[in-house]
Amino acid sequence: MAEFRQSDPRYIIRKSVLLFADLLLLCISLYLYLSIFYHNSLWPSQPITLNLLWFGLLCGLWLVYSAALRLYLALFAPKISSLVRKSALVAALSSASFLLFPYLSPLFPDTRLAFYLFIGQTTLGISIWHFLFGKFFNKPALAKRTLIVGAGWSGKKIAKTLSNTALSEDLGYEVVGFIDDNAAKVGDEVEGFKVLSKSDEMFTYARRLKVDLIVLAVHTAENINGDLYSHIINCQNYGIELTPANILYEEVIGRVMVKQTETSLNLTYDFYSKPDDLLYLVLNRILNIGFSILGLFICGLAIPFVWYLNALFSRGPLFYSQIRTGRDGTPFRIYKFRTMVVNAEKGTGAVWANKNDSRITGPGNFYRKTRIDELPQFWNVLRGEMNLIGPRPERPEFVSELVKKIPFFDLRHEVKPGITGWAQVRHKYGNTEEDSLIKLQYDLYYIKNRSFLLDMGIIWRTIAVMIKFKGN
Repeated sequence: MAEFRQSDPRYIIRKSVLLFADLLLLCISLYLYLSIFYHNSLWPSQPITLNLLWFGLLCGLWLVYSAALRLYLALFAPKISSLVRKSALVAALSSASFLLFPYLSPLFPDTRLAFYLFIGQTTLGISIWHFLFGKFFNKPALAKRTLIVGAGWSGKKIAKTLSNTALSEDLGYEVVGFIDDNAAKVGDEVEGFKVLSKSDEMFTYARRLKVDLIVLAVHTAENINGDLYSHIINCQNYGIELTPANILYEEVIGRVMVKQTETSLNLTYDFYSKPDDLLYLVLNRILNIGFSILGLFICGLAIPFVWYLNALFSRGPLFYSQIRTGRDGTPFRIYKFRTMVVNAEKGTGAVWANKNDSRITGPGNFYRKTRIDELPQFWNVLRGEMNLIGPRPERPEFVSELVKKIPFFDLRHEVKPGITGWAQVRHKYGNTEEDSLIKLQYDLYYIKNRSFLLDMGIIWRTIAVMIKFKGN
């Protein structure tokens, strides 16, 4: 699913309306629960401030679960069922967690039926509201009329992305045509849209077609001559928004743009990564150390469980280690719980694991889906060889092959590898060169845009992957 531009006011308004209504419905649901099953009064022998805390706790749990399961991104899913399904799950988890929350939630009523009725009414109410919202209100009220400057490869790519029938209504962009200074292209159709004119008439067409956004799909500053600059400035002064094609593509798709031909792969635009500021580096290290301690504690608790299941279904070593490629190409040894049979690569050498690989044990499949097998890697994080968030480290054998086929593959080694990352939460499991390219595009997006807020977002999404058993 595409990533809607979260700075877009249309997204902010719709999400705010939905979120406000959700919290209001939660409070109404709790009010009904208390008024029906606490017979003495709505505030039975409790100060009103404590009861207000109950409402705050329920709303807080909703915010946590909705963020972890990315509920509000489902606003733009092609099917309403996706929004309703996630809504029901978040509502059920929030209401059940609220009732089970120690010390801060109400005592159980006399009958356990109330417990189930509260969860049921909350889940049903939220699900019906989200169904109605998805049916009537989730589309953008006004599509941004978009004019693309440049009918070359990147112009075609962004036009195809914005006009994708599965996404166009949800993204809210309406491509009206191209502007290109190649006279031979004027009048032709590119990706189903007409090349309207050269740039000398760009301002005229922008006003006539009531354009809201101009996408600049030219690769370098050298391709923008003085006349084109003046026409762009005229459009900006008129109040028309301007954005480079690669920036819009990254915000919509969440990965960098790559030009792929039969013979070569190239980054469409020059790649750069912003230098890390001192505050981010400090916060990042604190995050890594904190999660490492917590992760190793959980790892210790999991060891008896993993050992017992392995003893039953696949006797052999508890842990498995491999050499992986780290930052700046430095090799290091990674640790995991063993998920495959002993000597899984005997006779084959280094090979990628398939989704339904016969070498993966029964318990190992569960460890992978829940990411339990990754817990020992917190030792690598504590030692500073890995980060909590970053590109997944590859084996040197695979890196040497991929570098030959993808010239810019080594760019992913500009940062430390991670236990989880942007590619892992955005792309399905895959073991092909095409999958490696897509994951690399996500990794480069992360390297280019990494920040503490993005890291926290990836952590939330990883939790959702674990809850839904969708780990790689």
